[in-house]
Amino acid sequence: MISTLLTLIGALFSVAGKLFDWLYAQQMIDAGKTAQQVADLKVQVDAAHKALIAKAAIDADIAANGERVPNDDPFLRD
Repeated sequence: MISTLLTLIGALFSVAGKLFDWLYAQQMIDAGKTAQQVADLKVQVDAAHKALIAKAAIDADIAANGERVPNDDPFLRD
């Protein structure tokens, strides 16, 4: 009777251990996905930052040398 009870308790602990291992693995997978999303967003932010720097340089060049650039574009936005 006691050996059966100990075997049952051991099996329950084994199942609980496997459940915790699975939950830990899922947590690590989620952490990996989050890290990848952060890396992707950083790439996008860096690209947007480069685009803003380029736009500012072009705007400064146009402001300094506006006579070189014709301004007759009908689709020009302010």
